[in-house]
Amino acid sequence: MSDLQVRVAPTSRLKLRKSATSVRSVLGVKSHGFPSDAFDLLLSGNFPEYKFDVLEAEIMGPHEGLTEPDQKIMFLREDVYEGAMQGDGRDRFTFAHELGHLLLHSGNYLARYDPSAPNPTHKKYEDSEWQADNFAAELLMPVAAVKKCTGPTELMEMCEVSYMAASVRFDVLRQGGIIR
Repeated sequence: MSDLQVRVAPTSRLKLRKSATSVRSVLGVKSHGFPSDAFDLLLSGNFPEYKFDVLEAEIMGPHEGLTEPDQKIMFLREDVYEGAMQGDGRDRFTFAHELGHLLLHSGNYLARYDPSAPNPTHKKYEDSEWQADNFAAELLMPVAAVKKCTGPTELMEMCEVSYMAASVRFDVLRQGGIIR
């Protein structure tokens, strides 16, 4: 996450969960995880109003993914896309995170602020990065999957995410009283 944050319309984790559930439904994903081939379904026209493209590292540079929500386009660096298709947890999360930006943030008023400033101008639930991260977590690790797991390691394996993502997901759901 960068030092500069982008303010967007506020949303809750519950709304993000509903958005992720809707994407899973459109793609016909019934499993507890999110199969890598479901990412390919995104690229094959299930969301015709959006454009998805995979670009070479020379074009993307250090950016793993770039999204222009108002132009309805999402770019992934080729190695990130390939990693996501091969089940790399971090790359899968990056793909889902960028998808979150694409689906959630078009038409939003975007205002940057420095979170280290003494009086930040917005709350975390108004932050585009927080929203995209939580959308990705909901998409890749739905509550039903988390409830079937005894801990982050099992969730990591079931949902093909990184240990860090699985651990954060467990912590968030515990703090929210959704799991024990």
